[in-house]
Amino acid sequence: MDGDYFGSIEEFTLPLRDGELVDFRPVKQNDKETLQKGMLALSSKSRYFRFFSPILKLSDTQLCDFTEIDQQNHVAWIALAHNEPEDRGLGIARFIRIQDRPEIAEFGVAVIDSYQRRGLGTILLAVLHRMASIKGIEILRGYVLADNTVMSNWLGRLGAVGVHENGVYRMDLTVSDDLFSSKCRKILTDCDLKHNSQDLQKSVFSTRIN
Repeated sequence: MDGDYFGSIEEFTLPLRDGELVDFRPVKQNDKETLQKGMLALSSKSRYFRFFSPILKLSDTQLCDFTEIDQQNHVAWIALAHNEPEDRGLGIARFIRIQDRPEIAEFGVAVIDSYQRRGLGTILLAVLHRMASIKGIEILRGYVLADNTVMSNWLGRLGAVGVHENGVYRMDLTVSDDLFSSKCRKILTDCDLKHNSQDLQKSVFSTRIN
């Protein structure tokens, strides 16, 4: 697989396990309203798992921090409802490189409740993992609350190593070429990226980061 080719992708469309199409693209500066509306679609439990606090909405500072990014040291991709004019947000994944440990990046994944357990988080993490590989990240580090067993078990199955620290698991996922190779290959082969990255061909969860 050509990593540089993957890095040139601006957007693509893939189906979830049930066949529903979802659009994926990098986060843009004008996504602030989409992110804020996405917060409203998260249950209080999902918000707590994501932010480790009972946050109700994102502050103006957070909205700027989450959308005005360089896509190099701070990479973020968003999942959107397919062909909806208002860009309804379904999920988001991001990593931020640690300044004094540039080979490590802290990552977070969030999916609105109605789209959880449908394969959306897996696609988002697969894209994040591949982008980390392209940008020289060796470890994706996530922080997971001890009672968020769905996320900790999922990351554990992917090979993440967890260390318990003050009621929170610090989980390090090694960025390897083959972890999500089949998923990334599916992204490349199922979408006609050279001609129209939004057209689909024949076949076609939360950690904290503040």
